[in-house]
Amino acid sequence: MTAGATGVFLLALAVRPHAGDAQEAMSPEAFALAATERTRLAYVLTGVDEIDVVSRMGLMGLSDAMRRRTAADLGPPMPVDPARDELAFFPLLYWPVDDRQAVLAPDMVRRLNRYLRNGGTIVFDSRDQQSTHSPVEENALRRLANGLNIPPLIPVPPNHVLTKAFYLVQDFPGRWSSGQVWVEASENRSNDGVSRVIVGGHDWAGAWSVDDHGRNVFPVVPGGEKQREMAYRFGVNLVMYALTGNYKADQVHVPSILERLGQ
Repeated sequence: MTAGATGVFLLALAVRPHAGDAQEAMSPEAFALAATERTRLAYVLTGVDEIDVVSRMGLMGLSDAMRRRTAADLGPPMPVDPARDELAFFPLLYWPVDDRQAVLAPDMVRRLNRYLRNGGTIVFDSRDQQSTHSPVEENALRRLANGLNIPPLIPVPPNHVLTKAFYLVQDFPGRWSSGQVWVEASENRSNDGVSRVIVGGHDWAGAWSVDDHGRNVFPVVPGGEKQREMAYRFGVNLVMYALTGNYKADQVHVPSILERLGQ
């Protein structure tokens, strides 16, 4: 990280509240209202402050890009805690993987499996440029995902929808450009053809991150700003893939979810 980027990042840590503070004060009803008043992306809280801050800045940058480049008017991203929050409101969850994260409790596993079963997509990002072999064999992800119903995964095929959902792309870089991206091996008809799990190690949130003035926070290597543009294009494709594949169908369940939360 450059000295300038380091300064911006430290300033972001200083001025932003803890990623979960605002949410901790929200009732389930208030959370549901915030999550449904506008379409929003969500990131899973890891409990590691510096990671959660980057997730927020990254999805903020990607949401801004979606508003500028597409007809999708996304609201600010929301942090979610699978232990307590309803996940069905969100088309996808961005989940950075880190060895410091706690093992999932049984109730969290049940909630996440229900999210995957009912049409949600989880993007696991190990941020380590790895994932050159089966990602479920990676130690951190294997430990974190223990108990989750992760389907068989394959490298993204050349003609996959992720390569053409909005932009035509064949590479999926983030802050890093190396490593494989993995998707569900077979088309999941119960999920409108959208992969329930996407795995990579590119640190996508780092490439998308912007500060409160809209300035990019982290350098991307080795391709610089051209690589960052490709990272944004992949991000736009990723969101369009999730929105057009499952989010519209999920909205029919919102009234029943709100009714259940009010009981």
